[in-house]
Amino acid sequence: MRGKSFSNRLSWRIIGIVSAITVLAQFAVYFAYKSWQDTPFLHVVMVVVGLASLAAIFFACRAVINYMTRPVTELSKAVLEMAKGDLKAQLPEIKSEDEMRRLHDSFQTMQNSLIDYIEELKTSTAINERNKSDLDLARKIQKGMLVKEFPPFMYAMLHPARIVGGDLYDFTLKGDQLYFAIGDVSGKGIAASLVMAITRVMLRFVVGMGLPLDETLRRINDEFSATNETGMFVTLFVARLDLKTGHMDYCNAGHNPILVIPPDAEPYYLHSKANIAMGLFGDFAYEAEQIDLKQGTRIIAYTDGVTEAEKADLSQYGEERLLEWAKNIVETSPEMSQKYIVENLYDSVKDFAEGNTQNDDISIVSLQLKVK
Repeated sequence: MRGKSFSNRLSWRIIGIVSAITVLAQFAVYFAYKSWQDTPFLHVVMVVVGLASLAAIFFACRAVINYMTRPVTELSKAVLEMAKGDLKAQLPEIKSEDEMRRLHDSFQTMQNSLIDYIEELKTSTAINERNKSDLDLARKIQKGMLVKEFPPFMYAMLHPARIVGGDLYDFTLKGDQLYFAIGDVSGKGIAASLVMAITRVMLRFVVGMGLPLDETLRRINDEFSATNETGMFVTLFVARLDLKTGHMDYCNAGHNPILVIPPDAEPYYLHSKANIAMGLFGDFAYEAEQIDLKQGTRIIAYTDGVTEAEKADLSQYGEERLLEWAKNIVETSPEMSQKYIVENLYDSVKDFAEGNTQNDDISIVSLQLKVK
C-alpha cells in the first residue's frame, strides 16, 4: 500500500522525468561538444543545452504535478459549490486507490450526511411548524374559555409558563351572588390544559345545580378520580359571595391560601380546612367554611406560580413577600382598581424573578365587595 500512495507515485514520476531529461541532456551535451568543440560557440551551445534541460525539467514536472493534483482542484471546486449551498455538486471521479480516493470518499460521506441532515431538518421544521400552529390554536381555544369581561369590582389574568397551561379561573354572577373559582392543574403544557378545560366544564355544570360547595367539589372529585388515568390532580378554591351582606361560603381543595385585605385591618391569609386536591381518590368528604366580610374588603386569589416564582439563585417570592406586597399597596394606592392590583402583583413577581424564566403558570384574581 505504501508504494501506491499518492505522494510516492508523484515522487517516482518526478524522479523518472528528471532522470530521463538528465540523461538526454548529457547526450545533448556530448553531441554538442563533439560538434562544436573546435568553434568559438561551444560555451554558448553548452549554456543553451543546459537551460533547455532545466526548462524541460520544469515544464515536465509542472505538467505531471498538474495532472496528478487535478482531482484536488476539482474537489476544492465541488466543495466550494457545496459551501455556497449546492449540496448536490458533482464530485470528480477518482480511480486510484490512494490518499486522493480517501479524500474523495470523505467529502462524499460529508456531502451525503449534509443532504440527509438538511432533509431531516426540513421534515422536523415542517412538523414543528404544524405543532406550533396546533399549539397556537390550542392557546386561542383556552383563552376563549376564560372570562374576558369583568364587573367593575373584579378582574383576573392568566399567564401560562408555556403556550398553553393548566391554571384556571372562572366566575358567575347571579344577582348579588358571585360564584368564583381559581384552580391549578399539576404539570404544565398541553396535558394540563386539557385537564383544565375538563375541570372548568364540570365546575360550571355542577355550580349551576345550586348545590352546597362541599357537595359541588365532592361530585367533581368523584367524576375526575373515576376517569383519571394520568395521575394528575387539581387544586381548586371555590366561593359563593353575597355582595350585599359580605357573607362568603367557600371550600378549598388543596389550593393556596386566599389573601384577604380588610378596609380597616392588616391583610391576612384566609384559614382553610385540610381538604385534598381533586383527582387523587374519590369519595372524599370535602368541608366547606364560611366567613362574613366587611364592605370594601378585597380578596386576592392566586396560583402557586406567584409564590413559587424563582430568581436565578432559586429563592422564591413566597407568602411572606406576598403579604408584604399587600400591605404596601394598600398604603400607597388605597383607591386602586382591581385591574391595577392584578397587574401590579404580576409586575412585582416579574421584578422579583429578575428576568429568570417563568417556571409555572401564573393566575391572579382580585375582587372587592361593593360599597353600599
